[in-house]
Amino acid sequence: MATNSSIAIGDTLIQPGTTVTVNLPVADLYTGAPLSMPVKVVCGRKHGPVLFVSAAIHGDELNGVEIIRRLLKRKGLLNLRGTLIAVPIVNVHGFLHQSRYLPDRRDLNRCFPGSSKGSIAARLANTFLTEIVKKSDVGIDLHTGAINRSNLPQIRANLDDEKTL
Repeated sequence: MATNSSIAIGDTLIQPGTTVTVNLPVADLYTGAPLSMPVKVVCGRKHGPVLFVSAAIHGDELNGVEIIRRLLKRKGLLNLRGTLIAVPIVNVHGFLHQSRYLPDRRDLNRCFPGSSKGSIAARLANTFLTEIVKKSDVGIDLHTGAINRSNLPQIRANLDDEKTL
């Protein structure tokens, strides 16, 4: 089995056989405080796909945060084939304020692909797309019902893509 390749997230190069936490800079809040996205990368020793798992795109959807925390505690993660990019809290501001939205009242999930300039939501969407999604072969974005919301279990996929099937 071939060895895995290193992967760059932001300015950090993660080597095979290592686990690294990256605080990916996103933007400065209106107060001037920096906003960063916590990313945990497990780069397995053996070659394989790059998978991202993300949660809390809506800051008040908490279950996915715990699911990712438990996933990262699993023994033997470095034995995986490929790379796991875990983003337990995409919308840090919303998470800290128990809000679905960012401070500009935008729903992050409606701001993709975003842009490198513009609102905080646009910059966050752009950073997540370019630094996480585009570097991955497969992604799992966890959502749950929040306060006063109910969600039925669902899976969304591009069924026209043979790799999905």
